[in-house]
Amino acid sequence: MRYSTPTVLLKYLQYYWVASNSKGHGIHSPFVFKFIQEILNGKSPLIAIENNTPAVKQILDQIEAAGSAALAPKNKIVIARLLQSNHPVSFSVTGDMKPFDADSAINTNAKIGSTQSVESIDFAFIGKGQNKETMLQSASRLFDKMHSNSWVILHGIHADSNMETVWNTLKEHSNIRLSIDLFTIGILFCKKNKKNKNILSFVINTIHCYQKNS
Repeated sequence: MRYSTPTVLLKYLQYYWVASNSKGHGIHSPFVFKFIQEILNGKSPLIAIENNTPAVKQILDQIEAAGSAALAPKNKIVIARLLQSNHPVSFSVTGDMKPFDADSAINTNAKIGSTQSVESIDFAFIGKGQNKETMLQSASRLFDKMHSNSWVILHGIHADSNMETVWNTLKEHSNIRLSIDLFTIGILFCKKNKKNKNILSFVINTIHCYQKNS
């Protein structure tokens, strides 16, 4: 069951209190600093990304088709910038409208929309609204196909207790070396060359910029 609005508000206030600033001040990791500057505070508007990189728009369309609700604009621009920056070749999308299939993914080198068996997955989107056990099993099987530069987005990580359990479990997975909590979405990076796991939290306080640029 989804948390009530007052509960979500309280959780956000708690999150805001412990989260790092979203400008990058005091951040020592070059990777995270670059993420803040180029992804969270990037200047590329959504429409320009979609026009210049059609594959990004097609992946975003796949993500929205997998869920029963559209992505919030602030989440959509973050995902679009990440896709443009990392240009995944193969990806998996799961949502409450699209069940998980561990043996299939979409290859952007082929025609978007054609599902095929792949050995490696660059990017995965796991939407909310699914069964907790199914999500954990699905993610574990996805991680088996991921490499050192793969990344995962979970949608609605604080929407309910099940999603919080999934998020807290997956960010401790042995293949995950960096997790970024943006409250409405969580991002997991499979940076296997990093010696220490970094669990980081940032507040998106550039929401007006997202709205303006989108």
